[in-house]
Amino acid sequence: MLLTELTQILFAQITAPAVATDDLEFSFWKIMFHGGAFAKIVMFVVLALGVFSLYLFFERFFFIKRLTSKTDANFMENIEDFIKEGKIESAADYAKKQNSPEGRILEKGISRLGRPVSDIVSAMESQAQIEVANMERNLNLLAVVPSIAPMLGLLGTVIGMIIAFFNLSHATGSFSPKTLSEGIYTALGQTAVGLAVAIPANFFYNILLTRIDRFVLKAQNMSGEFLDLINKPL
Repeated sequence: MLLTELTQILFAQITAPAVATDDLEFSFWKIMFHGGAFAKIVMFVVLALGVFSLYLFFERFFFIKRLTSKTDANFMENIEDFIKEGKIESAADYAKKQNSPEGRILEKGISRLGRPVSDIVSAMESQAQIEVANMERNLNLLAVVPSIAPMLGLLGTVIGMIIAFFNLSHATGSFSPKTLSEGIYTALGQTAVGLAVAIPANFFYNILLTRIDRFVLKAQNMSGEFLDLINKPL
């Protein structure tokens, strides 16, 4: 009798429908787009911000790299030789042919040789500001992403929690923890995605700022060398 009951239990377990393993596996991608229309809209907006930040980063990164890599390695030495030989026009033409931020800054200074030093410094500083502004173009848009993405994610989380508790308050019959937990983890996924977009965007923004600051320091050193050169007695 006991053997018969064990056989029936074993047969029932074998023939019972298997629980889909996919439903038990954690999938962040499913959580991202699980929920109502509002949750999906928030996810698409946050992901679009992530793609936009990637585009801005690579566009600015290669733009700055291309600009700052055009100048000859012996640029200042050649400028010094031209000026010592009295070839001012040749020095200006050489700086212009560099087609680089450093070349344009020095070209402004060379073109004003013979004027007061304050005029030369002012012209070089103005050109340096133009070059920095050119490098920083659209950088403010990248700086906005780390601020907006977490806020959108938090908005999606708050709305998701409201919907979860609203559905729970109108649920009939026995209470099921699944009803509440599903709404909570879906809502928290919104914040997680917002942070996942904001953190790299903030990192990208600081990388670009570091490269621009490095150029500013290089331009300041170059301007100082040029001023020392023109004030040095021949």
